[in-house]
Amino acid sequence: MRYIICGITVLYAVLSMFAAITQIKTATHKDTSILMLCGGLLLVIATVFQNVDWIIVIIGGMLICIAAFLNGKRSGNFHPSHHIIRFIITLLLVIGFIL
Repeated sequence: MRYIICGITVLYAVLSMFAAITQIKTATHKDTSILMLCGGLLLVIATVFQNVDWIIVIIGGMLICIAAFLNGKRSGNFHPSHHIIRFIITLLLVIGFIL
């Protein structure tokens, strides 16, 4: 079960980092892209550490959620369902790491 949670976490992190890198090239505000990139890196790091991994997942997941929320607000393209799904995925990852 641990390997499945880590695999999903790495997939979520890599997709988030890919989105951040893509956005860095085109966005005028690069702060949210950097937040999302840092969040993705923290999620990947969490798969390595065993003691405090769930704390790292909380921080990394929240950075990704905050960056996505700010991107949506700034662009005027805010979709609440997208952010709810992203938050639920982060919450499930945290629960998976705690268990």
